[in-house]
Amino acid sequence: MINLLGFGMAFALTAILTPLVRRFALDHNIIDAPNEERKIHKHPIAYLGGVAMFISFAVTALCLMAPSRQLTALLIGCGILALIGAIDDIRKLSPWTKLFFQFLAAGIALGGGIGITTISNPLGGTIDLTVGRFGVSMFGQHFHITPIANFLSILWMVGLANTINFLDGLDGLAGGVSGIGAVIMFLLAISPRVNQPAVALLAIILAGVAFGFLPYNFYPARIFMGDSGSLFLGLVLAMLAIYSGAKLATATLVLGFPIFDAVWAVTRRIAKGKSPFRADRQHFHHLLLDAGLSQRQAVLTLYAVATVFGLVALRAGSFGKLLAFLVLGVFMTSAIAWLTFGSRARARKLLSKD
Repeated sequence: MINLLGFGMAFALTAILTPLVRRFALDHNIIDAPNEERKIHKHPIAYLGGVAMFISFAVTALCLMAPSRQLTALLIGCGILALIGAIDDIRKLSPWTKLFFQFLAAGIALGGGIGITTISNPLGGTIDLTVGRFGVSMFGQHFHITPIANFLSILWMVGLANTINFLDGLDGLAGGVSGIGAVIMFLLAISPRVNQPAVALLAIILAGVAFGFLPYNFYPARIFMGDSGSLFLGLVLAMLAIYSGAKLATATLVLGFPIFDAVWAVTRRIAKGKSPFRADRQHFHHLLLDAGLSQRQAVLTLYAVATVFGLVALRAGSFGKLLAFLVLGVFMTSAIAWLTFGSRARARKLLSKD
């Protein structure tokens, strides 16, 4: 019952707050104007949808969950990213400024006890990441430092936040895939072998937020979540994967295609001598559009991919998840190569006709 209440409350709050935030953004000219070649929309669209999403998530979580150090750290970290993302939507910040606050948010989460200590070994058992642990006292508090575990925890949180940020390129894509990921995390958390009610409630609240925003953001979008929403969604998903006992393989599989796409984007940009944060129009979802799919078709296709691999993650063991991830990697690599060369061939054909 509490999970149903969490989903319903988060959905309703988001559905109520989003049009109010949209009106505020339009009144104050906080919009995304289609003034760049990579922009797909034709008309100015309001920003700041992520503000409504974060407020709805925080209010619902505070109302329904017992206070804890981890919850406080999660909300503070996500609040920082929602705020910095909103500022960036209003007046552009440098990528390095945003990255600094992403590391700060991840560090706060880590300080609140949300960190990786072990990961599953695909060949059986677990791998202990607390090797080299030592203690440090400051500000009247004693902290345990585990270099490998802390590094991987922060890398995971910052990496997934940016992955969802990179994914936010088509109407409804980032919100829908994040919602699917949250539902998969919820189903995992309520399963008898995991049985983590707090994680389940947080996950279903996040799903309610994502799906409550979707009616306003699905094609044709009336409001964008902006960086305030995409960074917030990515950080919560990363924290949930850790909070649920380092279920990183499950999160990695359900979010496999955006993770592969993000790695491909960063690698491609660096290879061309460009900043890894410089936006372009060569993401996987853009390639689907270039292949002739409509925005709706491309988004629904990627929803299906996320759902299929998410369901596989629920049923498979550690080795099965590794195999599924390898299959997804081969699929993504082949699809990107085929779509890229196909797009170039179509461009050459059009030029030859001219």
